[in-house]
Amino acid sequence: MPYIIIIMVVNSKSYYTILEQHLNGLSDADLLKDWKMEEGENPVKEYWVGKPFVKVIITLNKESGERRYYSLEPAITEREYLVLNDIFQDLENILILKDLSLSPEVKAEILKDTYDEITKEYGIILRPDLNLKYLYYIYRDFLGYGPIDPILNDPYIEDIHCDGIGIPIYVYHKEFGNVKTYLSFREQELDHTVQALVQMCDKHISHGNPIIDATLPNGSRLQATYGMDITPRGSSFTIRKFTEDPFTPIDLMSLGTYTPEQLAYFWMAVENKMSVMVIGETASGKTTTMNALLMFIPPEEKIVSIEDTREIALMHENWVSGITRQAVGGDESEVDMYDLLKTALRQRPDYIVVGEVRGKEALTLFQAMSTGHAAYATFHAGEIQQAIYRLENSPLNVPRSMIQFLDLATIQIQWTKGGMKKRRAKNIYEIIGIDPNDRNLLINRIYTWNSYNDDYKQVEAMKKIEKISMSLGVDVDDTLKEIRKRAEFLRKLQKIGVRYYKEVTMMIHAYYRNQNEEIDEIINEGKKYGKYYKIESEN
Repeated sequence: MPYIIIIMVVNSKSYYTILEQHLNGLSDADLLKDWKMEEGENPVKEYWVGKPFVKVIITLNKESGERRYYSLEPAITEREYLVLNDIFQDLENILILKDLSLSPEVKAEILKDTYDEITKEYGIILRPDLNLKYLYYIYRDFLGYGPIDPILNDPYIEDIHCDGIGIPIYVYHKEFGNVKTYLSFREQELDHTVQALVQMCDKHISHGNPIIDATLPNGSRLQATYGMDITPRGSSFTIRKFTEDPFTPIDLMSLGTYTPEQLAYFWMAVENKMSVMVIGETASGKTTTMNALLMFIPPEEKIVSIEDTREIALMHENWVSGITRQAVGGDESEVDMYDLLKTALRQRPDYIVVGEVRGKEALTLFQAMSTGHAAYATFHAGEIQQAIYRLENSPLNVPRSMIQFLDLATIQIQWTKGGMKKRRAKNIYEIIGIDPNDRNLLINRIYTWNSYNDDYKQVEAMKKIEKISMSLGVDVDDTLKEIRKRAEFLRKLQKIGVRYYKEVTMMIHAYYRNQNEEIDEIINEGKKYGKYYKIESEN
């Protein structure tokens, strides 16, 4: 009788851990092929995705200036591949796919038992290294995402782009931007891969329904097309990855995107329920920054987030995460950002977060700001004046009288230096109000970035300090002193190597609970909280 199991994507770390049980002294030298670079190529970065099974190497061709992305997997010969292909076919015939809730360990155990039965029927005894290689590919394709699994599990990759038949897949790397990979698909392979990805999302794609926008089991966003009717170069897909370990304020400091003083000021603004908008063009790191700033929210406050793509990751229990949904057919109805925002306002949130403002939800969001809600959002624009123009005009149509309730706006850009992609906060602004004479918005630029020296300069005094001081019931000097203390606290976290988002959040929560203590005492308390909640760094 065949096994009945669910073949669902699990975290790659799960099956890497399971595979490690079968290593028996084998190393990457036994598993990875003797990889050779093409002439003129030199490695510029090497790192493991799942040691000793997957290693990433990025090369640079000095003559052409082109970078290439390689992910090295266990090497098998053509003859070994033919045997593995037969095993795959037998596994597919034996295993009936049903939607049952089984742990990754149970799925892997069933796969291993079935694999052992098949190899026993074949009457073959495999070398230990070849046996482990076969298990890797079986787990990769049954429990992972197949050929693109190593790329999807690379923490440096943000987006994956497959543009058609025989066209190399491109990835967006956090350090190097768009990079061509080693991987491409033939027509039948590409169609099969697109169908498999869509099925993982519990959806269907075909020539009659050739466009799909869906969410993969790991939270990543999938946009796919099928066939050549609407994409003449063949089926295509784009995956925008969901980051399980998001950047923190400490990361933003280490990367040079913000200074400790700037982040400490944002921290005070977030604590005192000021509204913030992160503005920038494509790939400028808007959502990354917003997620990091949200870690400053006090621990017990109610948060409601609204997104098209699941990107926000917080360690707050009192948090409702909302994701939009497209109508596929039948009795399903579409749920857009506006619907989710209306629902959010009925939940009495302390903080409202909108992934990206671009439609009719903008007016509702600014109405929420005007009634005292702390609102956070990203917005696509190159500068503050462009943002205001977009907000005031169709289809957003937000009145200027409401835009004044936005407290802070930071403008982010993507900057290239020495071939490396970096994100910088070009300008940070305060929205003061409306000039009673000409009805223009009063905007105070407090920080600006100098591209020549790659440093920041404070241009004007922070005028929202007075509003924060009134909220706290202290004078301005005390508020400035507190900002300096928090900046030093963030520097200390950076110095001692605290950067994993759960650890950073726990340290911030410890600061709230022990605010009058010295920095070292607060950090010690944060470590106690971390042990209590069993928080361990993944890095």
